[in-house]
Amino acid sequence: MKKIFYSFVLILISTNLFAQKILTGDKRLKAISAVPVVYLDDTIYSKAKPYCLMKQIKVNEYHPDCSLKNMRGEELIYIKWDTKSGMMGAYVLTFKKDGKSVKLSITDEEKFPDLIVNNDLFVNNDVPDDREKNFISNNGGTTTETKSQSKSNSEVIVADKLITQDFLKIGEWKLVNSYYESKVLWYETEWYDKGGTKVAQAKFKKDDADQAMVLTYSDTKTIQLPVAPSQNVKKVVATYLRQNGYL
Repeated sequence: MKKIFYSFVLILISTNLFAQKILTGDKRLKAISAVPVVYLDDTIYSKAKPYCLMKQIKVNEYHPDCSLKNMRGEELIYIKWDTKSGMMGAYVLTFKKDGKSVKLSITDEEKFPDLIVNNDLFVNNDVPDDREKNFISNNGGTTTETKSQSKSNSEVIVADKLITQDFLKIGEWKLVNSYYESKVLWYETEWYDKGGTKVAQAKFKKDDADQAMVLTYSDTKTIQLPVAPSQNVKKVVATYLRQNGYL
């Protein structure tokens, strides 16, 4: 019977539980100890210890906002669904201390507890500057550094998923989604610099692409790139990113 109950608890909470407020005493202790990261009663637990507070705020039918506070109740992070970000909307995480923001690749709010704990953002009831900077950089957001323009006029080459210039790797891209619209197959892609930081996303037709919609993360800029019949759409995107200092 105990094994059955314990298995039920594991299924109920998974890695980042959005649980109901029904557990107390020994049952509560088992729940917050079952996996490394647990979300229970508006509190994120890391290894069974309170890590920070997270409150869901319902603002629409599908994507709630999330307010993250330290254990003193001071709001340090706010996550909001932004319909103007990306092509279909995206979650934007904002650090309250300085207002810096980053678009998240995560679209499921149930993954936020793992995201926060795995990046160890909260330290002694604060978000240290180095943790903030690393998080923004690793998630393709804006940092204080200014992107540099490419000084090379050499051709940008896209071979499979690898992007090179002057025989040196400058980045890579990957397909993250594909779908049919009016019987036309569309690709949604992500683009990374040579260090592995996500710098942009792009959407275009798989065949006979005449344009590419590109969103760059560092400046939240969206641009429509024309693609001539003789051009390769992925090369057009890569060249634009390189010439404008994103790669």
